[in-house]
Amino acid sequence: MAIFEKPSQTKAVVDDTEKLICTIENAQNINKHTEYILRVQRGPCKENKWNVSRRYRDFASLHCNLQAANIELPLPPKKLIGNMQPSFVAERQIALQIYINEVLKHQRLSLSLPVRSFLDPKNYSLSIAEQALQTVSIALRGDGHYELKGPLNDIGWRIRKHYFLVTEVENKLNCMLSWQTYGPDKHLSDNDLQSAFKSLQNISHPHIDQILAIHNLESGAYVVRRIHENGSLRDILYGTEYSKNHLVKYGNPKVRKPLTLGQIAHYGNQILQALRFLHDKGMAHGHLHPGNIAIVNQRVLLLDIENILLGVPCLYRPQLLHLRLATPDAVDMYCFGLTLYEMAFATPLEEHYCDNFPEETPHLLDYVLRLCLSRESIRQGGPRIEDLLCHPFFACAHNGLTPPMAKFRFKLPLATKQEIINALSLAETRLRNEQKLVRSVKREVRIQEILNSEEELRKQKRRTKKRQSIWKSTSSLAETVHSHSASTASSPTPPALSVDSGASPVAVSPSTVSPDTGRSALLNAICSFDKSRLSRVDAR
Repeated sequence: MAIFEKPSQTKAVVDDTEKLICTIENAQNINKHTEYILRVQRGPCKENKWNVSRRYRDFASLHCNLQAANIELPLPPKKLIGNMQPSFVAERQIALQIYINEVLKHQRLSLSLPVRSFLDPKNYSLSIAEQALQTVSIALRGDGHYELKGPLNDIGWRIRKHYFLVTEVENKLNCMLSWQTYGPDKHLSDNDLQSAFKSLQNISHPHIDQILAIHNLESGAYVVRRIHENGSLRDILYGTEYSKNHLVKYGNPKVRKPLTLGQIAHYGNQILQALRFLHDKGMAHGHLHPGNIAIVNQRVLLLDIENILLGVPCLYRPQLLHLRLATPDAVDMYCFGLTLYEMAFATPLEEHYCDNFPEETPHLLDYVLRLCLSRESIRQGGPRIEDLLCHPFFACAHNGLTPPMAKFRFKLPLATKQEIINALSLAETRLRNEQKLVRSVKREVRIQEILNSEEELRKQKRRTKKRQSIWKSTSSLAETVHSHSASTASSPTPPALSVDSGASPVAVSPSTVSPDTGRSALLNAICSFDKSRLSRVDAR
């Protein structure tokens, strides 16, 4: 960086793919309405928390914005009478918690601007699109080569990436312009970024889409490309148009058109060739998914290869956080496996690995998917590009439709190439640190579960001992009472000694008299009974 060069201070430090966790902690009555206190956490770090206060009508407004995705969400109904009663507020709080959990469970919804601005209004303003339009208008006015026609509203999943329809002034050719602000992994200086962009604009490869114009500004960069009327590969898989809203296209698509086995092998081979070319030049794609692939005349064209230089997070970053893959080459191979999965089944893989595929999956495709996505293969670092290209599934792919190229071209200045390698290394370090943090949180959760289970076992043992002690004490008491009652019934009290016998009376405690002594006293009393001492009674 030059001495007087002003460093960029507007780099986006927020990773838009970080998972948000929401807990409705409380509800309070304010000015004759109920507000719910939401506790929101970003990512695995427990310290990154804040509170948001929302009313029921805010939930209803969010639900209205998400209806375009055609996903059934359990929003509790509105109630006009009795909605301030504590019992009803408690029931509604539970229902709203279920609702927000269901929203965050769907990746398409959780990454959308309505959900992010609902839970994190500080970092996600609803005026982001207006700011992008203003920035692009000023930039094109100064450039003079393209004329702005209008925005293409939310055709992509990125919150801070906006698309516009532009016209080339000289040839009157309609093109697509994309504006993207810098991400948290942008580590190149402005000069290095300009040099890298110049090399990207001059790149020549049959399976990498041509860049018509690319310029970096203080807060981001814009790229101009041709319009692919068929849309991306994802648009083809779901039978939709590229110009529609991404929630409408990908939320819950009604049409799913998986590719044939031959198409998967053919397009997969071309994707691998383009990735190998980039890796050989010291670059990586880093953002491979069906939305960044175009199909023109049965030929693959990779899009958005500049994303890795802008430092924006990958679509599959939430899955990568649960793995140990962090190098750019390994990330590309993992993203390639997820792309193959979506090509084969016309649905994205929700988990971060997969060991079981449908039974009807062809043997060779099943083997390739296991190489890329199985737990055991991922633990070993995943496959290499050369291994996949040599595999019979891709080696037998027909590439006759690929146009011959006399020479592939992608020249990076040595200094710029080294800076790119350093930037990729820093991005890899951040990914590894977050992976360690996720593993640490998982470990803490497991330990807490074990401690809770052990504590519960100790409580159960204490309850069991208490029941046993009560039972023993009750049993011993019953036996004591039973023995005492039996002894009392079998041993009557002996009669008092006669005073005439001249013997002094002796007080004898009943508890000290044994059963044998009582019986002998009774027999003596019977034997010494004198009938003459009885008084006569007149019977008349």
